[in-house]
Amino acid sequence: MVWGGVGVAGLKAISRNGSDEVEDLAARLAATEAALAEEIRRSRALNRIAEAIGFEVDLEALIQTLTDGGVELTGAQFGAFFHKVIDAEGEHFLLYALSGAPREAFANFPMPRNTALFAPTFSGQGVVRSDDITQDPRYGRSAPHHGMPAGHLPVRSYLAVPVATRDGAVLGGLFFGHGETGRFDARAESLVVGLAAQGAVALESVKAASLAGVELAHRRDTEERLKFALEAGRLGSWELDVATRDYIASDICKANYGRAQHETFTFADLVETVHPGDRARMTAAIEDAIRHGSNYDIEYRAVLPSGETRWVHARGRAAQTGEHGGARRMAGVSLDVTERKRAEERQRLLVNELNHRVKNTLVSVQSIATQTLRTTPTPEAFRAAFEGRILALSHTHDLLTQQNWEGASLREVFDFELEAFAARERIDFDYAQDLLLSPKATVSLGMAVHELATNALKYGALSTPGGRVKVSWKAEGDLTGDLVLTWTERGGPPVRPPTRRGFGARLLERGLAGELAAQVDLSYDSLGVTCTMRLPIRALEP
Repeated sequence: MVWGGVGVAGLKAISRNGSDEVEDLAARLAATEAALAEEIRRSRALNRIAEAIGFEVDLEALIQTLTDGGVELTGAQFGAFFHKVIDAEGEHFLLYALSGAPREAFANFPMPRNTALFAPTFSGQGVVRSDDITQDPRYGRSAPHHGMPAGHLPVRSYLAVPVATRDGAVLGGLFFGHGETGRFDARAESLVVGLAAQGAVALESVKAASLAGVELAHRRDTEERLKFALEAGRLGSWELDVATRDYIASDICKANYGRAQHETFTFADLVETVHPGDRARMTAAIEDAIRHGSNYDIEYRAVLPSGETRWVHARGRAAQTGEHGGARRMAGVSLDVTERKRAEERQRLLVNELNHRVKNTLVSVQSIATQTLRTTPTPEAFRAAFEGRILALSHTHDLLTQQNWEGASLREVFDFELEAFAARERIDFDYAQDLLLSPKATVSLGMAVHELATNALKYGALSTPGGRVKVSWKAEGDLTGDLVLTWTERGGPPVRPPTRRGFGARLLERGLAGELAAQVDLSYDSLGVTCTMRLPIRALEP
């Protein structure tokens, strides 16, 4: 510093000539020069620390910068930042950052509590600055140590400043200490107060950014999981701008309507793809959802560019209702439900078929009961004949069930019915080609074979050990021709024509004629019964 053209060094030289007044002035100028240099150093340090704090985005590094900066600005031997924690055990404070001393220096000491000395800092009441903290009336009043524990860092000069947000929420506290007394002045306090305020703003900003990052990561994770769930369920997502009719469809949604990923698919394309028979219903459902801001849930047919017709289930909701009613946006999902609709159709057909078969079966049972009752002289005979015929009907149904009610072959009908009589080894077959029968023909011929076998076992060829039966059939012409089936008995007792027509004969002659348009001829030759059936092939095959 230069005063009146004479520097401090010049004044010192003059003071050596014995001028006490000049010597005192030189001392004061030297002190002023040192203070100014220190202020310049602190200002530069404050600017540098403030810049570092402003650009720091890591919470731990930010707090360490605050603590180190406070030590540098105050000239403390060490500094610490304790942050407030509230958990199941209540409110307490944990050491977050330490400067000027190793962390081991605090390893064996309990963390500070809201004691008389620490309360002003942790409650945000204000700054505590002491030239000698051991002389402070609040010092040493708390058990169990009543002061600094043995081995604690030596602290005489003490400066503690709360770090609080603008609304007064205390985040923690900055603490600085020195082993000598009188080390912290008002200027040091002012600097640390400003540092704490700037640090609080930075801490809030970093925490907010961190929370935003966590929220963004969570949102991305949620979107990824939602996307995976939609793809796993083959759900296509879509969105519609009500005003502009801009339509955004996901790749799966496009695929539901036969479009590739790279193809443009507009709302007009969507409406055009809907089957003409469902289009008005679909557009009306959308307009109703838009008008009332309600749910949209509909199934309709879609005609793909390939010409294939498939079923789509579309669901959505209108949102962001405007001031004058209606909605500005719709969003939802679409799902190809073609296989489900086909399964429902198959189920409906199966139920109808089952209903039809049950009715037919009940009619058959009723007819069997009525006719058997007319042709049997005693209840015992009725029971035996009725049970046998019902059992034959059951056998035929079992055979059809094994074949999924798609029909059975003519040979299978004979084998299945004759198995109950244990007589298949006494039956000779003669045919060139087997024939697949419809379910209706299977039931009718099954009952006919049962009647022929029952009569043969009771009165005909199968009633004697040496009797045999020959079954033959051949087709005459093509599908428009007839199948001629012959049942011939030989080796049984002499045959005499019956005196009355029983149920078996009527079932063969009238039943087959009514069900299959067949012509049946029963011949009672003395050598054995012969039954010839002429059956139209088109009435037999599925």
